[in-house]
Amino acid sequence: MYALPIRSACPGEDSQDEHETRRHRDPPKQVYDYSKFDIVRATQYGSLERVTELVEAGADINEPDAETVTLLHWAAINNRKEIVKWLIAKGAHVDAVGGELASTPLHWATRQGHLETVTLLMRAGADPTLRDCEGFACIHLAAQFGHTGIVAYLVAKGVNPNTPDRSAMTPLMWSAYKIN
Repeated sequence: MYALPIRSACPGEDSQDEHETRRHRDPPKQVYDYSKFDIVRATQYGSLERVTELVEAGADINEPDAETVTLLHWAAINNRKEIVKWLIAKGAHVDAVGGELASTPLHWATRQGHLETVTLLMRAGADPTLRDCEGFACIHLAAQFGHTGIVAYLVAKGVNPNTPDRSAMTPLMWSAYKIN
């Protein structure tokens, strides 16, 4: 009875305002000149073309940076799945330990909740039972950060869900602790 047409009831949807509204709603895409990036930055930003170019020019994919972090670590933490696949195909060490926490790329992907990257790394042979310097295996990290999909995947792949960490905390205990 008193219903208004949807177009006039929704500001910004009329044809005159539509362009202006969309312009303010969608942030502009950042355009980078990847040709100036070193191999670490190219990996972090997901420029497979630049990474390929630098490796073909002689860069070592397993050479850690100043923080003792490999390219596979950077690709894993930033969820650069295409670069992860490419690095693995080129022989990247999937269980390389690096960074302040002495973590593997699988630890990094797990912390961030990147299930697809976790899957890629595990299919390539990454060991989910390795511990970082804090004594955490991937299942502890997944539980701590609430990544239930990763916990389920790890358990499905045979990781013991009752494995205690260095402080005798199990993944279930971490999950309960994080809820409170």
